[in-house]
Amino acid sequence: MKYSPLRILLALDAAVLFLLGLFLILAPRQVELAFHFKDLPNGVSYIIGLWGCILATMAPGYAVAAMDPIRHVVWVQVGIARGALECVLGAIYLAQGIVTWQQAGFGIMIAALITVAYIVLYPRRPRVIQTTGRSATGPAPSP
Repeated sequence: MKYSPLRILLALDAAVLFLLGLFLILAPRQVELAFHFKDLPNGVSYIIGLWGCILATMAPGYAVAAMDPIRHVVWVQVGIARGALECVLGAIYLAQGIVTWQQAGFGIMIAALITVAYIVLYPRRPRVIQTTGRSATGPAPSP
């Protein structure tokens, strides 16, 4: 499993989470503007910074999982849950008119894409192929 697509996805996710986390910590006002939110109270920057702390500290877990996804499959499960929750939450806020497509659409689409990618690349146990007359554990029983 040297450079499997799952390992690449985990490493990419780790890098993006780390960089996004740092950006949310160091430049919350710019993030607000990038997502077309204006005139928010200063306290919102604090909440955005806390969110950045969470993302930046999750990144090392994904980086470790990229080295051995089967051993650290829980991080793949976390990626599926995280992406699904982000997608659902974005859709709910969009449906309620709290945010616009311009504000939430990119995040919803990326979250959906990440979720699907983790589900498709989820590590599965190898299937045992049974040949006629023999089982995978030894010879066929005598009649």
